[in-house]
Amino acid sequence: MSEKSEADPWDFLTPRVSSSSTESEPVVAEPSGTPKVEADGDDPWSFLTARKAEVAARDDLGSVPEALVEKREAGEFRAEMGGLSLRRRAWPMAMALAVLALAGYLTEVVASSQVLAMAGPGALVVIFPLGGISLLLLAVFQFRFIDHRARLPMIRVVSLGYAAAYVVVVVLLGFSLIPLIATSAAWLLADQLNFLMPLLIWSLASDEFNVAESRKIFPWVVTCSFGGQVLGLILSAVSPTVMVRAGVPLTFLLVVPPIALVVVGLWLPRLLRHGHAAKGSAKDEGLAAAIGSAKDFVNGVAVWRPFLVASTLTFVAGATMYLVFLANAEGIVGADAAYLQTLLGGAGVAWFLITWAIQSWGAERLQNRIGIPGALFVLPLALIVCGVLLVVGSATATLAVLLVGASFWLVPRWSIDENARRSALTFVPDELRARVSFAVDLIPVAIGLIVSGPLAVFGIVTGAYWVIAVAAAVIAGLALLPLRAVRVGWEDSLLNWRLRRRKQNRTLDLG
Repeated sequence: MSEKSEADPWDFLTPRVSSSSTESEPVVAEPSGTPKVEADGDDPWSFLTARKAEVAARDDLGSVPEALVEKREAGEFRAEMGGLSLRRRAWPMAMALAVLALAGYLTEVVASSQVLAMAGPGALVVIFPLGGISLLLLAVFQFRFIDHRARLPMIRVVSLGYAAAYVVVVVLLGFSLIPLIATSAAWLLADQLNFLMPLLIWSLASDEFNVAESRKIFPWVVTCSFGGQVLGLILSAVSPTVMVRAGVPLTFLLVVPPIALVVVGLWLPRLLRHGHAAKGSAKDEGLAAAIGSAKDFVNGVAVWRPFLVASTLTFVAGATMYLVFLANAEGIVGADAAYLQTLLGGAGVAWFLITWAIQSWGAERLQNRIGIPGALFVLPLALIVCGVLLVVGSATATLAVLLVGASFWLVPRWSIDENARRSALTFVPDELRARVSFAVDLIPVAIGLIVSGPLAVFGIVTGAYWVIAVAAAVIAGLALLPLRAVRVGWEDSLLNWRLRRRKQNRTLDLG
């Protein structure tokens, strides 16, 4: 059989026929050098023709406006959605933190001045441990419910509960019943305002913002809380001059905290009632299971265990140094409640204005440069400097040196260290974040308060406070060792499956 008689296996493919020519058109050879022009149907790049014409037409109309695109950091996807700025989404929580800070710091200065004037520095050995124990007891009570109940109802219940406790204190002081115990209770409640309540608000904020958003907005939220702290300290510093002349007792200022707590407890849940904040896991866990879940996380993510150890050592050193500062200040100033209140309030204003400046212009840049683990080194190193200055101030009875020394504890604590801790907690899953925050933030503070009292007994009895400052500086130096483990293992720990969490952006409907 010949090839012509064989069937063509490719005959199902029809020959391509140009749409610009017909079968009857003769093929005419073009002269050499004549440019060949293809018809639209034959040009495989004809889809560009319309685009070129569109661009030319736009050029004839003038310059084309360029879209303004915000420069984003490496690894950041979206920081704002839904037409709402980050600050608009965050301002209810920022204002709540500011109001609580105003009430908490005002209470702490007023109550501590009254206790020091009535009982002397020996009262610190009792008040500090009692403050730590009360923090632990209330934290254990809240621990079971904090991550498995809706955040907003939890904030409402806790706020109104603390408000009721403050009302009892105000009534006791109003009738001059057990004033030392009442003012001591007010001081202990101030710890709740300064530690427990902010943790609830920060847990709410961490639920609302993802990691990229938190890096942008959390420094601003912290700065707003500084505003409340500064206002509370200013009020505590200037009020003695006015109130003493008017014959009004300084303890009258303790009516501010219950009012602030009622406002936050009713206003914040109402404002965010249509928001997308976490509603809890709706699981009923026992206390052992709740503590176990936080323990499993801390043990399961390698860097969080040394992080907890370093935090505990740091806060033991810091609480002890602050106790040394207060005892020395009372020894220099004397048992004058108004003078002590003015001193502590005025010094607090100076400290937090410096803190505010660092938080506004330096904390975020520093953290972006050295990372979260590097930022955690700042506070222990500053505490070593604080210890040296307190040794000098205690030995020479120089109030100015003591004030500068205390600033090396308070300023980095509420700026660089606070920002680093809040950023680290954004990596924790929503259903565990509040209880892990309690573990690595609240427990070290409570242990620091409990341990600082016995540590300071020697200084209280002998008057050799510089020895206690040296011991606290050594403890701060020991905190650097576990922080090295945090720094070395931080990047690898980010791959741990326990750190996975929601990544989507969310908005708040404030209407």
